[in-house]
Amino acid sequence: MMIRQLALATLAIVCAGPVLAQDFEPPLERLIDGYIRPSMSEFAETAGSLPGAVDAVCAKAPEKDAQETFRIAFAAAVEGFSKIHFLRFGPLLEDDRLNRLAFLPDPRGAAQRQIRKIYAKKDETVLSPQTISAKSVAVQGLTALQLIAFDKNSAVRLAEPDDDREFTCGYARSIAENIAGIAADLASEWDDPDGYAKVLLTSSTGNERFHTSKEAIESVFNTLVTGLIIVRDQDLLPALGSSQEDAKAYRFPFSRSGNSVVYMKAELQGIRDALFSMNLMAMTPEKFHWIYNGVDFEFSNAQGYLDNLQSPLRQTFEDGDGYAQVSILAITVKSIRNTLATEMAGALQLAGGFNALDGD
Repeated sequence: MMIRQLALATLAIVCAGPVLAQDFEPPLERLIDGYIRPSMSEFAETAGSLPGAVDAVCAKAPEKDAQETFRIAFAAAVEGFSKIHFLRFGPLLEDDRLNRLAFLPDPRGAAQRQIRKIYAKKDETVLSPQTISAKSVAVQGLTALQLIAFDKNSAVRLAEPDDDREFTCGYARSIAENIAGIAADLASEWDDPDGYAKVLLTSSTGNERFHTSKEAIESVFNTLVTGLIIVRDQDLLPALGSSQEDAKAYRFPFSRSGNSVVYMKAELQGIRDALFSMNLMAMTPEKFHWIYNGVDFEFSNAQGYLDNLQSPLRQTFEDGDGYAQVSILAITVKSIRNTLATEMAGALQLAGGFNALDGD
């Protein structure tokens, strides 16, 4: 398989000469208008509903279905975040917004330890969105809200009658407002015609960040490749462990709230939609068009494996063929990643396949 990929990539570099002269700003503009801006706007909308959902649960006389309303609002915010978290350039990386929105992965439970200390001290600096934003990234985002709002069995415990009820509600409200504020800022900055969109869309004439539009699209392309690496290496493999007996369902992202499948389906769909929004096939020699059809087919297969899983995974992963489905999913995601990094990048003459997580 590797020999075949390298051979095809080499062939693409030799045969796809005309691509070098193409302007990559049009696909970048399609990405911004067709995927990034709508996804950022959607996340801002779903995140914006969180403070009200917290208030409804924490009211002195909450409505009967308030906890279910909060569960739905939280799941929608997680889904919205999953569609943008892999866009690791520009506004999302500024002010450490990505980590502030969700501290992932957290294999050693740093967030839980820090939150326990907050409760032990009744640290009131977490009760205001203005002061919580200066705290550790582990205690101020979606992953922190999940820890204080859900129990280990994925049931909503926010506002349960105990000695910490008032503190937990104040802390949850602060986190919710913080998330909503960050999401609104992201949407606003991507909508700004003089913001990072301008950096990408003026790359053909050169700017401080990119010398050419080819450099700009390479940066974006490698971000999508990195997104696939994250899905496999951070979302799937730690939960799979070394064997079925060693599986750890709690290592799936957002497993505590029962949103692992929601998160992984949306992030894979997001990577697929971001890629295809650019219509790079139109800039690829016709003899390599099969690459796009193959990638789309594999993305569809990946969604099918996730559809076969039943939430919440903490309670169901050991039943049936869940482990086998996720194992095949991990292989499929790796295959998509390899196809993008070698065959598609080669056909477009892009320097693809670099892992943005470690800069190699």
